[in-house]
Amino acid sequence: MHDQPALQGGPAEGASRSEDKVRQLYRQQAIDFHRTKQYGTVLLASPLSHRVLTGVGVAIGAGLLAFLALFSTTRKAHCQGVLRPDIGVLGIQSGKGGLIAEQRVREGQQVRQGDVMFVLTSERTTGAVGSTESVVTKLLQSRHESYAQELAQSAQSLQRRLALANQRNADLQTEAARLGDQVTLQQQRVTLAEQAYSRYRDLHATSYISAAQLQDKQAELIDQRQRLGDLQRLHLGKQREIAAAQAELLELREMEEREARGLQRNMASLEQDLAENEARREIIVRAPQDGVVTAIAANPGQTVGANAVLASLLPSGARLEAEIYAPSRSVGFVKPGMPVLLRYQAYPYQKFGQHAATVLDVTHTSVPPEELPSGIAAAGRGEPMYRIRLKLERQAVTAYGKEVSLKSGMLLDASIMLEKRRLYEWVLEPLFSISGRV
Repeated sequence: MHDQPALQGGPAEGASRSEDKVRQLYRQQAIDFHRTKQYGTVLLASPLSHRVLTGVGVAIGAGLLAFLALFSTTRKAHCQGVLRPDIGVLGIQSGKGGLIAEQRVREGQQVRQGDVMFVLTSERTTGAVGSTESVVTKLLQSRHESYAQELAQSAQSLQRRLALANQRNADLQTEAARLGDQVTLQQQRVTLAEQAYSRYRDLHATSYISAAQLQDKQAELIDQRQRLGDLQRLHLGKQREIAAAQAELLELREMEEREARGLQRNMASLEQDLAENEARREIIVRAPQDGVVTAIAANPGQTVGANAVLASLLPSGARLEAEIYAPSRSVGFVKPGMPVLLRYQAYPYQKFGQHAATVLDVTHTSVPPEELPSGIAAAGRGEPMYRIRLKLERQAVTAYGKEVSLKSGMLLDASIMLEKRRLYEWVLEPLFSISGRV
């Protein structure tokens, strides 16, 4: 009963007893000595420069991380190329060799199909007759005029003969018509004579008239019938004459046609000879279609060979596009629609800037070396090259405040934007490739 209060206040009492025991074991001076701290808190003093350098280092590290994370770079494929029209340039050729007598076009001139561009001559001159082609031309023209006159005279002669034949045919038609009328009248007389003879025969049968009177009527009937036969023979003769006249008229027309065809054949042969002689003498070079004249390579007085290119013709409606040639190591990731930056060699990009374009298509096979432009073929050094067509954003360049049209054949350098990545992706690419192989 007396021990329960002691149990209820146990922890505090135990601590007090422990202190009493310690005091009994150690002197109070020793206990106070251990309770009192002999040294203060250790402080490390750092100079101001260390803190500044640490801050700068942290800022540089953060900036570098931000640069790697936020900024990106683009992998480019660098190529060379040339400007071409999208529907091709037409080469204007001479066809035959000769001396350029006339140049009727100028650089940049708009021409229409059939317009004369150049006139060439190939005349040969001898001491005896001078220009042989001119002499032959005059002789052929003289023969042609002679045939033309003969053809006209033949036509006039035929017209006269046809007029006479038509007149004779008309006269015969008139005579035949008159004879036809006479035959009709005579037939009526024969009918009347037959009726009279029939009546007299009846009267003779009843003895009202004598036999002599009946014989007179019979003789009259025979006479009328004979006259009818004569008229019918005459009418038939006129019909035969009309048929002969019509046959003669047809023969005259056929003869005229034969003579005219013969003369026309001779004239056509002369015209062919004349054209061939003129073709040998003078060569007319015409525009094959509408377009703009460029790259004139021939001048009056200059002698050119057969099939020499005198000028180029840019067809109307054609737009320039770029043809660039990429080596096989750069063409793998090029696709239609990729952006491209162009630098025209005629307009240095340091002064006139770069110009935008877009990939249209890429050839699936390499271009043979002989088909490459000379400068590009030399740069390729035997490496397979692929042609890439580009659509230009603009057909002109702004130079000194003016719009200057681009020209076909201009050389250019191109940068194809293949891939855009963050900088940290380029830094970590080796790790990505290693993990991919693993």
